[in-house]
Amino acid sequence: MFFQIYAIVIKELKLLLKDREALTLLFAMPAFFILVMSFALETVFEAGSKQHPLEVLVINEDRGPLAREAIDDLKRIETLSLIEKQDGAVLTRAKVERLIQNEKYSLALHFRDYFSEQMQQFSSASSFPAASVSLISDPVINKQVLASVTGAIQGVLDRRRFMIRLPRVLQDHFSAEIDSHVPKSLAAFQKNAFDPDRLMSRLNQDLKAGNRFVLHVASPRSMKKTRRPTSTEQNVPGYTIFGVFFIVLTLASGFMQEKKDGTFQRILTAPVSKSSILVGKLLPFYFVNLVQIAIMFFIGVIVFGMELGYIPALILISMALAAVANGMGLFVAAVCRTEAQVNGLSVLLAITLSALGGMMVPAYLMPGFMKTLSLFTPHAWALRGYQDVIIRGLGIRAVLPETGILLLFAVLFFGMALWRFRFDS
Repeated sequence: MFFQIYAIVIKELKLLLKDREALTLLFAMPAFFILVMSFALETVFEAGSKQHPLEVLVINEDRGPLAREAIDDLKRIETLSLIEKQDGAVLTRAKVERLIQNEKYSLALHFRDYFSEQMQQFSSASSFPAASVSLISDPVINKQVLASVTGAIQGVLDRRRFMIRLPRVLQDHFSAEIDSHVPKSLAAFQKNAFDPDRLMSRLNQDLKAGNRFVLHVASPRSMKKTRRPTSTEQNVPGYTIFGVFFIVLTLASGFMQEKKDGTFQRILTAPVSKSSILVGKLLPFYFVNLVQIAIMFFIGVIVFGMELGYIPALILISMALAAVANGMGLFVAAVCRTEAQVNGLSVLLAITLSALGGMMVPAYLMPGFMKTLSLFTPHAWALRGYQDVIIRGLGIRAVLPETGILLLFAVLFFGMALWRFRFDS
């Protein structure tokens, strides 16, 4: 019995070693996944920390000095990284909105030209005017990240307001004490006027009597939606893209099985061009992808009440996405020689590219080099297109760049597949 088991083990090892490409993929798949996810998640738990501060663009239109002082205060916060210039030029509202729409940055702080003037009113007004600063944010930013940024900025602005108001409050406090103790002893005046608890109570009452400094959170003007996205609006597009690319395994395995059974060779004997054969075989998978996408979004709408935005724009992105998935499937079928290779490469591409493209970790939380790498995946561009429509409330014109890049990916995969495809084996 021992020798029988030994013989079977040796036979299986020889089979594994014979298909070295498939064996390599077995080791490469978890290694690549660990590398990609580790780098992608590097800043998720440290976003907004000293090691990985959140980048905030700054537009300073203030005619006075107080915005400058507030910006200097904010620069001392280690969890924020303030950027006042881009390519050597001072930032404007229009430029900032373009940078946010192009997903170069996600947050911007806008000090208007009357900021100092309004702040100065705090020193004499008995009822404080609502001086305001705008925090412009990409709607895809989640509430937790946004809350940490607004909390830090709000604290600095309130502290700046407190310092402006403090001299007036102290003056009012001592004047009131002098008036109330004129007929009384100096000792009574000193006891009340310089009592820390009494003084702090008056300060708190004075500051609470006025409005808290108002920090407006807004989206870029070109984006129609101003509310934060729900988890469904984040997850449904991401997992839709993730699921679409599993057609790669089904498609490539189908080609491999037909070649193994000899069906594909018999089809080649028909008076049909090779390109027509490939297109005819791919179209069913293409329609399956479109049905997949429709079902996933249907679940999002019916079960979770998700808003889809402009439907024609979603259809445009979906058609381009399905073309990329089919092109990748044909490419895998062209470069793989065995079913084991098809399985390994299909799963490797599906999982690794999804992680790199922002399906599992939001791109705005990734390190800089990971954001750059994500642009080399069709997943990132498809997700950006879906977010433009569902979360940012944009239309067809806005998704044309993403659609064009997805079609370029499709052409690239089809081209490489046709170059490497073996019709005779």
